[in-house]
Amino acid sequence: MKTNKLKVAVLALVAGLIANLQAANVDIGSFATGAFTVDAGSTYQPTQSASGLTTSTTVTAGDTFYGNFSSPMNWSSYGFSGSANTSLGLVMSVTGTNPNLFFSVTLLDSAFNTIEAYSASTAGLSSSPSFVALIPDAGSAGGGLPTDVASFVFGWNGGGSINTTVLGIQSTVNLAAVPEPSVASLFALGTVGLVALRARRKS
Repeated sequence: MKTNKLKVAVLALVAGLIANLQAANVDIGSFATGAFTVDAGSTYQPTQSASGLTTSTTVTAGDTFYGNFSSPMNWSSYGFSGSANTSLGLVMSVTGTNPNLFFSVTLLDSAFNTIEAYSASTAGLSSSPSFVALIPDAGSAGGGLPTDVASFVFGWNGGGSINTTVLGIQSTVNLAAVPEPSVASLFALGTVGLVALRARRKS
């Protein structure tokens, strides 16, 4: 009886640990000072700091800022562009009188070719930074390469008084598809434990 309870406890522990490691957010881009430069031709200029880009104004549909990362980045190693095991998102916080606005994001390579265009919304965000998934627009993939992510365009698709801070870009990678050593170790540990329990029960 005790052996069965111990077996169930081990299984539950291993399953819980593996479930918590199914996906992980990885920082792949930052909008902090020195990491990203906003172009002077942008419709509006967010305030830049070590945290990222902050908008504290009334925006209208079509308001856009754009700029370049300090150096082109290779995101192919994160499964970017076409991988079912990866998604991109912005880390953002929002406050204001009209915080539920749609926005668009476009990624460009060094030659200003479109890599991909996305849509998202600030709905549900708060003053605490959180991950906002970027949804690829149908047919928006261009000739740009995920090995050469150089520029970023952010545009509002609605208007209102809003305070927004965009800290960075993250990739959500499904670790179940490509097990990390830590996940593999958990599987091995669980298997060894179950084998030991079974041997003990037989004896």
